[in-house]
This record gives sequence, C-alpha cells and structure tokens, in this order.
Amino acid sequence: MIINANIENLDEVDKIMNEIKEEMRKENNPQWGSTEADYPSKERLKEDIDNNRMYIYVEDNTIKGILSIVEDDGEYEELIENSHEPAYILHRLAIPKQYRNNNIATKLMNFAEEKAKENNVKVLKSDTEVCNTKMNNLFIKKGYKYIGKFSWDDYPGVYNYYEKEV
Repeated sequence: MIINANIENLDEVDKIMNEIKEEMRKENNPQWGSTEADYPSKERLKEDIDNNRMYIYVEDNTIKGILSIVEDDGEYEELIENSHEPAYILHRLAIPKQYRNNNIATKLMNFAEEKAKENNVKVLKSDTEVCNTKMNNLFIKKGYKYIGKFSWDDYPGVYNYYEKEV
C-alpha cells in the first residue's frame, strides 16, 4: 500500500536514508551525503512530509519504499533544456536493501504516473548520478527518455536527466 508519510514515520525514513547514504558512499556515488547537511537531511525529509509530498510503500507495517513527488518549480531551468509542461519531479527514491527486487520501486514510479494523470500533470522529471546504475536502469525500464547530463555548481557528481510524458 502506498500512502502519504506522516511525522510519525520521520525517524524510520531517516534511518532508511542513512543506510542508503552509507551504501552510496561505499560505491563511490556522490549523489547523497556529500553536502547540504548530508543530503537528504532529516530536515529535508520533514519538509517533504510537512508538504504532503513524501509517499511510502508499506507492507506488514514496515516501510519498504520511499518516494518524494515534488511540483516542478523550474529546478532544472538553468541546468539543462527541459520540458515546460506541467511536471512533477521525482526525488529521494529509496528502497532498503532487504526489500529490493520486489518491484517496489516500479510500484512507486507507477504511483507517480497515476498521480500525475489524476492532476493533469503532463511530464515526470528526475535525475540520478551517472554512476547510479540501478536508478539509470530503472528509468530506462520505465520508459523515461534520457535528455542529457548536467552538473550542479555547488554539489559533486555528474547527473543524467530524464523525462517521461504521461
């Protein structure tokens, strides 16, 4: 079941994110945990919850997946050519290691597509570090179009940018 996260979920969500940050560090992936108070910080996660944009996949009273769906506010405008249609940006997709390979990430991404359609949002946007093979493969599997690469001025790494029309 996919539901909005609430403040009671914050500590568990933060714990999951910290486990994945450690995994990324071991894989030399600079995407999470390098700057901005160890992105994604607990404060950022709380902000997602407070603004009803964090969703969790729950099974057997256990959080097995996380996804934040954010209304596009021009985040990519100065970084890369991108669609100007109404869009959602997918951020902070996280599946604890022990629950991977159970299609949870696919279910969360399908949920984002349905939410977009319900709200007349035309495009889903996202990015992931070039070395994040799992996410790059998931975007391709889910029919996202690779648009190009970009770098943030104040954050490490090189990122692949994707869009999908819904």
